[in-house]
Amino acid sequence: MTDTSSLQKGLSRYLTPEQRARLASVTVGIAGCGGLGSNCAFMLARSGVRKFVIVDYDTVDFSNLNRQFFFEEQVGGAKVDVCKSNLLRIDSTLDIAVHNKRITPETAEQLFAECDIIIEALDSVDGKKMMAEKYLPDPRLYVSASGMAGWGEPYMQKRQIRDDAVLVGDFTTDIADHPPMAPKVLMAAAMQADVVLTHILGK
Repeated sequence: MTDTSSLQKGLSRYLTPEQRARLASVTVGIAGCGGLGSNCAFMLARSGVRKFVIVDYDTVDFSNLNRQFFFEEQVGGAKVDVCKSNLLRIDSTLDIAVHNKRITPETAEQLFAECDIIIEALDSVDGKKMMAEKYLPDPRLYVSASGMAGWGEPYMQKRQIRDDAVLVGDFTTDIADHPPMAPKVLMAAAMQADVVLTHILGK
């Protein structure tokens, strides 16, 4: 694989050309661009994933800055556009498609049609339920998250729902009762990213 960016040149110290080619060949779809989605995207980008489809309809708010991959001057911008801009600062050669729209069972079909892996990173229970109903029967890798609010116990875990479906989180906490804080949110995002890397590269 040709080293087309500074990041790729750096990754060549740690990963073989075959591993980097495998990471570059996969398109990762991310449903939601908040604490989970934006952070999972930047970890995957830094790890060598090069093609993304990111979907969210929200804008950056001051209340997002404590845990999401955004900065003060980006408040008010569309999350997907701002996230794309930030990811391109990591590697300007990334292939990132963004869609500033709501995800429904109907739109999901089209939005994630070309994705090899789908990450559920939504906030709402209804959204998580909709994505699970849509993609648990799907043969593609599906990575979801539940419970990442507050701090301390209960600690993060990983559950294999089926061969190609994984749930991460503490499975208990809810932002209705606990504040969303960076450490646990980023832990969940990191676990999602690690599941994706393990799927692509093997154990």
